Amino acid sequence: MIDDEFDSYEIEEEMFRKAGYPLTVTRGASYRKDYPTFAPRVKGILLQVGFQLKGEDIKGLGSCKVIAVRGGGFDNIDIDAATRQGIILTYVPGYCVEEVSDHALTLILALSRRIPKCQEMTRKGLWKAAELGPIRRLSEQTLGLVGFGRIARNVARKAKCLGLRVVAYDPLVSKSEMDKADVEKTDFKDLVRFADFISLHVPLTKETNHLFNGDVFNTMKNTSYLINTCRGEVIDEAALIDALKTGKIAGAGLDVLDHEPPDRKSPLLSMPNVIVTPHSAYISEESLTEVLVRSTQAVIDVLQGKTPKDVVNPEVLSR
Repeated sequence: MIDDEFDSYEIEEEMFRKAGYPLTVTRGASYRKDYPTFAPRVKGILLQVGFQLKGEDIKGLGSCKVIAVRGGGFDNIDIDAATRQGIILTYVPGYCVEEVSDHALTLILALSRRIPKCQEMTRKGLWKAAELGPIRRLSEQTLGLVGFGRIARNVARKAKCLGLRVVAYDPLVSKSEMDKADVEKTDFKDLVRFADFISLHVPLTKETNHLFNGDVFNTMKNTSYLINTCRGEVIDEAALIDALKTGKIAGAGLDVLDHEPPDRKSPLLSMPNVIVTPHSAYISEESLTEVLVRSTQAVIDVLQGKTPKDVVNPEVLSR
């Protein structure tokens, strides 16, 4: 197991013990140094999302049968290299849908009500609500969702309860499917032009890398807010900082960044119209237990000759 996020591995250790398999843990600080030693003999890997396993790494996994990513994304893995080597790749989709959608909506509410500025004022002893600046009624605004998967659909459901108009852009989802969720399908250009809040819910691909860049920020309303709980690289961070500094957009709520953790001197950490949380949208007691159990079970299933759930490269199963 390659991990530096958790301090306890009781769940995994107990599951592997019952299944009759040993578990070795390597921490993030030493995994590159340890990797050449354990790679040739390892049978399965539990991998934290933040660690990269590229082609050269995977070539060294001579005995490995499965890589189980402990999360809902797998852009940190060279899928083609794993497939060529006959290694099953699994992930854990949907384990934190409620948590991430709650977090996205929390950022929307906090920015809408100018909570960071409220807190700053009260800490300074200022008790003048009129100095907060213009605050618009939330129920008269539009939320634009970029991507319309499970998390975005939950954001839409919850946002509509607050009276927000919800529109979405996703070329892979039909209008009829969005109609069922009472969400208006729109194209990307229109969404960024008129949405008051834009919440990002796309995977990181070549097409979505820096999807939000200087050109896009130039077309957004100067009263709009950008929310990101998916992948930091979807936003061109330098362009975002410029857009915030020059007033091209009103603010941002970010749970993910291009570089994590960020440089402590990053302007994003000191801007009064920006909320940055430490990639924590997925966290709850329930979601953490679920992701650990499901990813560990995937490794055990493969080692026992069973077909695991949530396989990224199913073509390997027929070999």
